Amino acid sequence: MKGYFFLFLTISLILAGCSSDVKKEIAKKHEEYLSSSGWHVESKTSDEIKTINYYPESLESLKIAGLDLEPYQGKEVKIITYLLKEGQTNGDKMSASIYEMDNEIIGGHGILENWSPGLFSLEDRKRLIEEGITQP
Repeated sequence: MKGYFFLFLTISLILAGCSSDVKKEIAKKHEEYLSSSGWHVESKTSDEIKTINYYPESLESLKIAGLDLEPYQGKEVKIITYLLKEGQTNGDKMSASIYEMDNEIIGGHGILENWSPGLFSLEDRKRLIEEGITQP
């Protein structure tokens, strides 16, 4: 009986490892979306489904970062976050979150590690280079 338990446990761990690899796959449409603004994906870091119930201040910060979620208030969206190959000149990381609804991209924004709020428009690559925040 113990042998079956360990066999089951081993198979479960192998399957769990395989499914986590599948979850880490980078969607081609996301890669294309980010590369259209000059960004390159290093790896997928998270995905979550969230109901948009943001305070006006949060909505305004996201709007400044190029993402208008006002029309999606109260609706469920999927947020997928990727670590970018591009980094900050100080060595800190950069990532990007892509928002989807009904399997369609509704927008996204970038995130600067260790900045507050640290959000930027994905269209701001040239500005970030000019300001010395990231390298070309």
